[in-house]
Amino acid sequence: MLRTYLIAGIIILILVLGGYWQNNYISESTYTLTEKLVNVEEQIRAKSWSNANQEIEKFSQDWNGIKKFWSILLDHQEIDEIELSLIRLEQYIKENETVLSLGELSALRLLVDHIADKGMITLQNIF
Repeated sequence: MLRTYLIAGIIILILVLGGYWQNNYISESTYTLTEKLVNVEEQIRAKSWSNANQEIEKFSQDWNGIKKFWSILLDHQEIDEIELSLIRLEQYIKENETVLSLGELSALRLLVDHIADKGMITLQNIF
């Protein structure tokens, strides 16, 4: 009987620690991606298109690494929405479209930030 409780306790502990790790990883990676997008926004506002292109390439490289782990942890629809937004943003930057680039950048930031907010344990997420 004690052995059963011990095994159940260990399983619960592993699940809780795994959930904590997942939440922490998503929060950290979201922060990293958001910082990269802030750099892209600064370059777009300065109309420095070559630097904006370099910054979005850095973001894209980071995103490709993070996406592999996120696809295990998150809903694929959200990842696909980020992918589509990123592709549009890259094209707008190549075409030197300030207004469209800033609009798509804002949408991309919202999508990325939403993932971290959705994963946090709050009363709003529970109920």
